[in-house]
Amino acid sequence: MLFGQTGGRYLDDRSFDPFWERAQDLGVPVYLHAADAADLPASQAGRPELSGPTWSWTAETATHAPRLVFGGVFDRFPRVRVILGHMGETLPFFLWRLDQRALAFAEHAPEVTPSELVRRSIRVTTAGAFSDEPRRCALDALGEDNVMYSVDYPFESMTEAAAWLDAAKLDAQARAKIEHENAQTLLKLNQPGA
Repeated sequence: MLFGQTGGRYLDDRSFDPFWERAQDLGVPVYLHAADAADLPASQAGRPELSGPTWSWTAETATHAPRLVFGGVFDRFPRVRVILGHMGETLPFFLWRLDQRALAFAEHAPEVTPSELVRRSIRVTTAGAFSDEPRRCALDALGEDNVMYSVDYPFESMTEAAAWLDAAKLDAQARAKIEHENAQTLLKLNQPGA
């Protein structure tokens, strides 16, 4: 688990390629946890209610993830898997826009569309987003193989999270994947020799 940028350097910086190479060789996912930006954006100055988990962490992580896409991390390391919390930090909502804008910057565009790279390389958790609308968006945008149940304890209520998922309108296959199968596969749990 990593908490965003390091000294203002983001993980698409080529100096982090040895890290990505090792993560790929080990076959382990990297959890990109929400964190503060290197500098407080002017848009948040004087608005402390926007700091931390209310908005600034989402904005920072929602910027960092596309940097990995457009910075070529998933092209250079195609077996790398990244996990984002909070139903993907708004990323599922913007896939079409990322694809469309990639055409305007073709010299910086990845080899495949950004949405394809996101679906291949990024998994999202339900942590901190126990709402049906974001769940439906994440499932529609990313597919049922890319969404995993998570709570974010002790910051979120395990009881609330469990009740929300229990009440979710999901078919049995999607429910099993979200509840446990996707995490078991990604984290290689309950597998012989794991």
